[in-house]
Amino acid sequence: MNKTLITLLVSGLLAANAQAAGQDNTWYGGAKLGWSNFYGVDHNQAIKDDYAISEEDKNDVGAGAFLGYQINQNLGVELGYDWLGKYKYTATDKLIPTDISRDEIKAQLAQLTMKIGLPVSESLDLYTRLGGAYAWTDSKQLDNDNGAAFVGALGAEYAFNRDWAARLEYQYTTPLGDKALDKTGAELDNGLLAVGVVYRFGQVAPVVAAPVPAPAPEPVVVDKQFTLSSDVLFDFNKATLKPAAGQALDNLYSQIEQARPKDGVATVIGYTDRIGSDAYNQKLSEQRARTVADYLVGKGLPAGKVNVEGRGKGNPVTGDSCTSKSKKELIVCLAPDRRVEVKVEGISEVQQ
Repeated sequence: MNKTLITLLVSGLLAANAQAAGQDNTWYGGAKLGWSNFYGVDHNQAIKDDYAISEEDKNDVGAGAFLGYQINQNLGVELGYDWLGKYKYTATDKLIPTDISRDEIKAQLAQLTMKIGLPVSESLDLYTRLGGAYAWTDSKQLDNDNGAAFVGALGAEYAFNRDWAARLEYQYTTPLGDKALDKTGAELDNGLLAVGVVYRFGQVAPVVAAPVPAPAPEPVVVDKQFTLSSDVLFDFNKATLKPAAGQALDNLYSQIEQARPKDGVATVIGYTDRIGSDAYNQKLSEQRARTVADYLVGKGLPAGKVNVEGRGKGNPVTGDSCTSKSKKELIVCLAPDRRVEVKVEGISEVQQ
């Protein structure tokens, strides 16, 4: 293909303005499966001089996966991985026919290409991909060779809807392997004819203009927190309400009702002090939070809108202020940490 033909092809692709490809500045990904064919095989001269090459199997199953970015309707970038399968052959010593060696060369690559598309209808897109790859080839009998390779492809992509598409593609890769005996002992090219499926991320439906309604009043965000001392509600190390706790919880319920928005959520959180094990404090905090929540639900809060959490000795309000004290003094000092908090969150609609 001469330079003039390449120039005309690229110019024609860039001039197209149909909408067959994915939307601009979006990602897509996919996978492919097909027929892998190795050709242009050139063995090391010493192998050709001393051995007769036969029983060549140049065909295998190839597969790959790719991730792409659609820059615009004509240009994209693709990063992919391909398993090209194996080329197999038998080498028979020309002087000693009983000396038979069977080898296979497997090939795989990671590639980065520019995708140039030509949308021909709303659903069909013709494209070419050009770029480079890093290929791994490995001979079972000799050694391996890793290095750069050229990748070119021609294909067609059909979109079933905004999100899903299928593609048919022929990909050419050269060179693979190295003729040196301390490498793979052969250099070869590969053609991969594959069918693939593509998923396009972030595709959005066309926006249909609608009459602009009058602006509604902005809702008011409700985020209130109420705190009760556990010493008012419970005896030390207990999760059963004191007789006098009812008045405090009744007052709390009245405040919640005044603040509670429509479909709001109340979260009851129990805390303990740092005395005792983590497991014990966690369990006690959960029990106290559940006791308060059950009381509030009994007063009228919807059970499905009340959440319960126990946070043990977490988030202490006393910090490091209660140190070097006897246990009795420590219990008194840490009283602020023993508490139950009720958080009310939601949106309050403004009446017009």
